[in-house]
Amino acid sequence: MRYWRILMVPIVLLWAVLGSCSSSEVTQTGSNPGPGDRGRPGGGRTVESRAISIRAYRAKREPISTYIVSNTTLEAIRKVTVYARLNAIIEEIMVEEGAFVGEGDVLLRLEDREVRNEYEQASIAVDEAVLGLRQGEVQVQLSAADYERSLDLFEQRLISKQEFDQVTLTNRIDGLALETAHQRLEAARARLRAASIQLEYTEIPSPIDGVITERLVEVGDRVNGNEEVFSVSEFPPLWARIFVPERNLPQLKVAQKAQVRVDTFPDQDFEATIKLINPTVDATSGTVKVTFEMERTDRLRPGMFGTVYIATETRPDAIVIPKKAVLRERDENRVFVITAENLVEKREVVLGFSEEDRVEILEGIQEGEDIVTVGYEGLADGYAVNIISWEGAPPPEEPSVSVASEPASSPEERGPADRLSPPQGRDTPARQQARRRSPGSRGPGGQTMPPEMVDRMMDRLMQNPEVKEEYEARLARDPELATDSEKKRIFTQEMMRQFRGDFRRQ
Repeated sequence: MRYWRILMVPIVLLWAVLGSCSSSEVTQTGSNPGPGDRGRPGGGRTVESRAISIRAYRAKREPISTYIVSNTTLEAIRKVTVYARLNAIIEEIMVEEGAFVGEGDVLLRLEDREVRNEYEQASIAVDEAVLGLRQGEVQVQLSAADYERSLDLFEQRLISKQEFDQVTLTNRIDGLALETAHQRLEAARARLRAASIQLEYTEIPSPIDGVITERLVEVGDRVNGNEEVFSVSEFPPLWARIFVPERNLPQLKVAQKAQVRVDTFPDQDFEATIKLINPTVDATSGTVKVTFEMERTDRLRPGMFGTVYIATETRPDAIVIPKKAVLRERDENRVFVITAENLVEKREVVLGFSEEDRVEILEGIQEGEDIVTVGYEGLADGYAVNIISWEGAPPPEEPSVSVASEPASSPEERGPADRLSPPQGRDTPARQQARRRSPGSRGPGGQTMPPEMVDRMMDRLMQNPEVKEEYEARLARDPELATDSEKKRIFTQEMMRQFRGDFRRQ
């Protein structure tokens, strides 16, 4: 507090130098109470010095809905884990996480020297088996011819039975040899097929079209058969699953639209459509699983956490205010309404639909009335307030009130209506309000403030956190405040009036 008193001294002195006439008028207004101020606490101070700075909102009509709200985690339609089928060392990885792949695209290659050597040996074995089979077939043909000749000779009793039996035995042995050659060929071919499969396993393909969501190995790792190496997810679209109470079932139907807001993009709503409503109710929790299909967009990813909003009823023309403006007192909801005299009135209100930071007012507030949203902690009925900013876009500016300076006249010269009016020299609350609404571009006493003086005063005022916060809020709405000397001068004058009152209260 002592620091701010020291800081405010040169600012007040500078203000006094710029407009001694206006300063004396303010001092007179603050030191000479009017007839209505005498005998009251705080009499003799201006209305502006007693006003409490607040932030306001003008009630207006907007659509508002009631929702079924539930948390969810986005899921891929299908997720597949890719396994290695061979014990080998990883030689090359073809894709990284986040890559889109098609079915059959190679994800990684394993070292294949041993497998390829086995394949080549199996191929040679097949060739040898084929050659052996052909030799066996020729031998069987020769043996069959010998058997036929021997049979004729034996029937003519030209050879002995012993010689015929020898030819018959040789023929049978050659037949068995041919069968063995066939078996050897089949075995060689089976070995070749196995080696071919092992060779294919050295390249691991994607089983589906999708996105690589996880890579579990590195180049040089030795993998074993049935070891996980990749995860591939099929999306978009994504799915979102929630569980809703069974009492809400009549409000839901397949193809119904909803909005999903994910933590990654809190200011954007994504459209979702009910794809499936589970036909059974969970007896333990009394809920039903509802599956949504998300809109197709490259911004959403599996695993994102979000909130599903299903609108069940909408009121298109409701009076809506910020929820933070509502005070809960003894089971009653109240708000501070700002009157035309910049005084506040505490009113009880009846609430309707509630939607995140907004709430519907069924009774108690009319469209166009101004209410307090920030700064009501120290307020009570009849307190004066000073609106320093507005929630959202400020309402249209009201016409400025111009207070003309007229020569003083005696009571005898004034008519009946004039006698009821305040004296022209007094600084009335209406005039103070008119000055606040139309600050003008000049300093006290009508003197124009030089830009360099405005900059010096701004530097001092910006050391106050409240002034700095107000400046940043206005700068966000009007970027020209940083460069337009006229707007800077108006802002400086407004803050000086505010701090002049604060300094006197200290």
